[in-house]
Order: sequence, then structure tokens, then C-alpha cells
Amino acid sequence: MKKIILSCVLSTCFFAVSMGQKGVSFLTDGNLRTVFDRAKMQNKKVMLEAYSPTCHICQAFKTTFAQAAVGDLYNKNFISYQLDVNTPEALAFLQKQRIMIPSTPTLLFFDNNVSPIHVAVMTEGGNTATVLLDEAQKALDPKRRTASFKNAFLAGKREPSFLVEYAFVARIMRDTTDNITAMRAYANKISPKDYLSHSNFALLQKVIFDDENPMFVYMMQHLSKFQAKFGKPLVKQVAENILLNSLYTSRANFYSLSKIQTIKSHFTQLGLSPSDINKRIFREEAAALFKAGKANEAIKVLESMIDASTNKNGYGYLSNFVRSHTSDKNALAKAAQWAAKAQ
Repeated sequence: MKKIILSCVLSTCFFAVSMGQKGVSFLTDGNLRTVFDRAKMQNKKVMLEAYSPTCHICQAFKTTFAQAAVGDLYNKNFISYQLDVNTPEALAFLQKQRIMIPSTPTLLFFDNNVSPIHVAVMTEGGNTATVLLDEAQKALDPKRRTASFKNAFLAGKREPSFLVEYAFVARIMRDTTDNITAMRAYANKISPKDYLSHSNFALLQKVIFDDENPMFVYMMQHLSKFQAKFGKPLVKQVAENILLNSLYTSRANFYSLSKIQTIKSHFTQLGLSPSDINKRIFREEAAALFKAGKANEAIKVLESMIDASTNKNGYGYLSNFVRSHTSDKNALAKAAQWAAKAQ
């Protein structure tokens, strides 16, 4: 009788273990440090599913991750972990890695030294075992993983679909330089008559952040055509986002006065008022004026931002801005006045 009971217990345990091994085994007894420590000990790579508990697509992927074939490949090669993008742990990790999650779920693959090797944004239409297996196989293949894109580009790869994927991954990795390079190459690869297509307008919405990209330049030169096809409000939003992204990067520190005037003219084309334009570009315009030796004009630009609502913090900001951009005596005297109002 004892042997029968023992046999049943062992069978039950074996069944439970087998059931537990079906599908991807996500680590649940630790944190990110545990994940990478375990990956190093087992000589495996890491797969992080960046997800949100309220994401319905993420919920739908649970059954796909639970498939045996998916589990076999992932469990053999990766330590897997579900990274809730809303948690402090995830926010700190993604910031440190300079990764932007465009949507959930997104699969992030790393080697066990915490170097990113592959990224895959999952979609509702891609919720299949075939897609999950393919992304894992890409991550395992140095020639197919997204980390290889830059070298492939430098080696001369220029297929339009590759350039789009390269640019999108560069956006996720917050690599502005690679994003700009890839999308300019794409724009130069295709015919301008195709710039007005729905797929290329989607690239202007989601991938292009460069106001010197030929597709953006074309849109501003043929604004009425884009507005007629996609609607004036949406075109305005897309164009303004690209202009603001161009302004709020380190590249803007080197903009000339002529470049600033071009951006202002684009804002005017989009229907923004002079005051709204000034609010968006006063820092870059003042910096360009200081750089050009036109300190008096720069001060006028900054003064235009002062009104009855300007508080101590505002005056302090303006004062520090002037001091960090010029040694002009008159400008510094104005900065001192503003500093006094900040007290």
C-alpha cells in the first residue's frame, strides 16, 4: 500500500513538473538582477517581455507563450522575465539602457552581460507561435538580430524594408543619429511620387524625427496635398511633432539663424500664431543669436517671454540661460536684473 501511495505521489510530482515546464518558464522568484545572474550562471541569454497588466494584447499572448514548442526553444536558450513597464524597476532599467517602449508587448533580448542584442515589437496580428519562435531564433543568430543592423547598413545593405526596420529599432534604442541616417537613406531610395502614400505617411508619424529628411521637406512643400489626403489636423500634428523633435535634441545647440528662421516659417505654414511659435523656439533662437554675436536681439527674444505670469523661477531660468550663453556685458547686466527678481 505504501508503495502504491509513493508511486502515486511520484507520478503526481512528475506530472506537475511536466505541466510547469510546458510553455515559457518566466522567472517569478526574483528581480532583474536575479535574471541576469541566473543567465550568467547557466550561460544563457535573457528575454524580457515588456508588458502592462492592462494591455489586452499582452493578455492574449499568454496562451501563445504557453505552447510547448515556444517553451522548448525559450527555456533552452533564455532566462525569461516579465517586465511590467509601470514599475519603478522597469522605468529605472529602461532609462539606464536608453530603451523606449513604443507599445506593449515588446520583447527585449540581452546577452548575460546586459547588452541588448535584439528587440521585437509584438502586434495582435503577430500573436502566433511561429512569430515568437522566429524572434527567438533571430536573437540567437548574430547575423539576424537587430544589433547587427548598423554593421549591415555600413556594409551597404539598402533594401527599403530593412532601412525602415533599422530606423524603427534605432528609435526604440534612442539612437537619433542612426534613426536619421536610416530614414534619409530610405527617403533617397524611394521615388518622391511615393512620399504621399499611406505607408510613408505612417513613417512620418511614427519613425521620422528629422525636419531635414527629404520626406518631411516634401510634405512641407506640398502641404495642401497632404492635408487633402490625411486631414489638416493630423498633418499639423505630425509636422509639428517632427519640428519639435528636431528642436529638442542636442543638434539644436548648433542651429544657425537661417535654420531657426526655416523652422519658424514651417510653424507659420502650419497656422501657429507668432506667440505660439516664440514659446516653442525662443531658447534655440536666443542661443543662435548669442552665438552670432547679436546679444541685444537675443535679449529681446527672451524679454518677449516675460509677462505678468512670470514668477521667480521664470526669472531665474532666464538669468541662468543668459549667463550660460554669453559674456556680453549688457546681456549679463540684464541677467543680473532678472536674478534679482528671482530672489
